[in-house]
Formats: sequence, C-alpha cells, structure tokens
Amino acid sequence: MKIIDRHNFISVVCISFTLIVCGKLLFEKMTGFTDRFYTENIFTCLGICVLATFILSMHYYLQRFPFIPVVIGQYVFLIGVIFVAIWFASKFTDMAPSAYKDMFISVTIPYVIGAAAYYISYFLQIKKANDILSKLD
Repeated sequence: MKIIDRHNFISVVCISFTLIVCGKLLFEKMTGFTDRFYTENIFTCLGICVLATFILSMHYYLQRFPFIPVVIGQYVFLIGVIFVAIWFASKFTDMAPSAYKDMFISVTIPYVIGAAAYYISYFLQIKKANDILSKLD
C-alpha cells in the first residue's frame, strides 16, 4: 500500500517543509537566535524535506524486508547522504566546527517525527484494509 506516491509527493513535501520551517522560526524566535545564513538554511530545509519524503516513499518497495531494519536503514541512508553533502560542501566553503552535530540534530528530530507520523498512518491504513477484508468474508 502506497501512502506517498507520485500524485501526492509534492503535497507531502510542501506540508512537511511548511511545518519544519514554521517550527524552526518559532524555535529561533523563542531562543532569540538570529540566522545570518537564513536563505541558505531555508533551501537546505527544502532539499532535506524532498530527500526525506523520497526515502520514506521507498518503504513501499522495501515491504518484503523486516520492518525495523528498513526503518533504521532509511534513517542511516538519510544521515549518510547529509553527512556526505556536508563533507563535499566543506571542500568549497567554510563550515562551522559543529556542522555535523548541528545537522544531525536538525535532521533527526523532524525526521523521527515525520517517520512516526508516516508509519502510524501506514499501519492505520493496513488495519482499515484488514477490517474491510474481514467484513467481506
């Protein structure tokens, strides 16, 4: 069962991007943080939202594998891609000494929340489908 497909992919990205950016802005307002790299960080958030949504949408193709390794593998793949991107970008521009830690935290928290929402809705859809099938018997 596909929850994220080509018809709703952009909608899912836009909703998650909006929620993440609004959360980022609220957090920065509460802590009094001013971001001098605001534009770059917004586009980074968009890129990560697209990548994370794509990775979660691949769950449909990985259903034949055990659930826990798939979930962990998806997260490790996302963090790996981000760390490689940080390493690659550090060859062309200066990075903060805490860039890896900052991105780890900035990506992990929203991804875990988003993945939890995705998998909860996935299992609710499966339960709903099973209920419909049991009524047909």
